[in-house]
Amino acid sequence: MGAKPLADAVRALARRARLDLPGVRRATTSTLTEREEEVLGLVAQGLSNRQIGERLFISTKTVSVHVSNLLAKLGASGRAEAVSLAHQRGLLEV
Repeated sequence: MGAKPLADAVRALARRARLDLPGVRRATTSTLTEREEEVLGLVAQGLSNRQIGERLFISTKTVSVHVSNLLAKLGASGRAEAVSLAHQRGLLEV
């Protein structure tokens, strides 16, 4: 029916507001900050910390801190595991 843009906008708004939607799983014990979600999305694209920093206009060290924080919040031991867990929990859009 052409409602995809509206559905995408609703999901994005719910994600920013940290609201649960039917069929969309969110982490309940740990919530990523907006910046951590941005960093996670770029990690999922396979970018290095340096490349992420250049895209977000932040230092490589700051990216490293964000990555460390999101690994801890997701309970992941590495970047690939973090992406997998985030996808399973509905924190990443395919």
